[in-house]
Amino acid sequence: MPLVSITIPSYNSEKMIPFCLEGVSKQTYPNIETLVIDSHSTDRTRDIAAKFGAKVIECEGKLLAARYLGYKESKGKYVALVDTDQILKPNTIEKAVALINDYDMLIFEEHSYNTKGFIPKLCSASKQMVNARYAKSYAFDPTKGANLARFFKKEILEKAFAAIPQELIPSTIHGDHDMISYESYRISQRVGVLEDAIYAVEPGWRTLWRRYYRYGASLRTIKKSYYWDLFMRKKGSGLWFFGRPISLGLQTLLLTMIVKIIVKLGYYFGHKIVIEPKKK
Repeated sequence: MPLVSITIPSYNSEKMIPFCLEGVSKQTYPNIETLVIDSHSTDRTRDIAAKFGAKVIECEGKLLAARYLGYKESKGKYVALVDTDQILKPNTIEKAVALINDYDMLIFEEHSYNTKGFIPKLCSASKQMVNARYAKSYAFDPTKGANLARFFKKEILEKAFAAIPQELIPSTIHGDHDMISYESYRISQRVGVLEDAIYAVEPGWRTLWRRYYRYGASLRTIKKSYYWDLFMRKKGSGLWFFGRPISLGLQTLLLTMIVKIIVKLGYYFGHKIVIEPKKK
């Protein structure tokens, strides 16, 4: 049973990370190491991670730097990229290891953990529309699809990170996962889908606003790179989501429009704010 490394970037995630780490602790696959890459949280995130037996690693950079550091510190044959607001189903890693021999990377099919409230309902609709598109030819292309690969053979990640311009790694927040999946997809198109793999804890209005405003404020760091056109222009308006059932398509389109507006506001007005994690 090869070792699997689960890497989890974190910053002030004390409310969410217990659910994420509990999901990891309940995995039926026995050979797992858990790495929490923390950007100087000022709450109890690191203490909680340590109580769950995770290896806590301090990160000086932002989100892409945390992903990279998690990969560098991992010892597993396979690496899973998990976020603090995600909950793995108990047999996800076991099924992923069994499936990965036929692929180089796997997308984890996501479902919403919570659907109560306006924004969670829109997020749930969006995930249902994405999950219905896996039979389409464009579904696995990171410049067109929505769910990105999360389970990788380590040698694929090694090549992907080597292809990302190194000057972007310390400062990139928004687009971090897109970059990794894009460079991995350029290396190999052997991408599979693990069905019913992970839950996402959906945000409310306040969390959605803060997250995407901050993402928008960070975008100037990649504007001069080729990723800008790939993910900020060519990925389009989200109209590819639109389809049947019509009600889910309309909800998904509405969420896409809300997110794009927040990101634009963050880009134009938020770049002057301090978005560096505070150090203790």
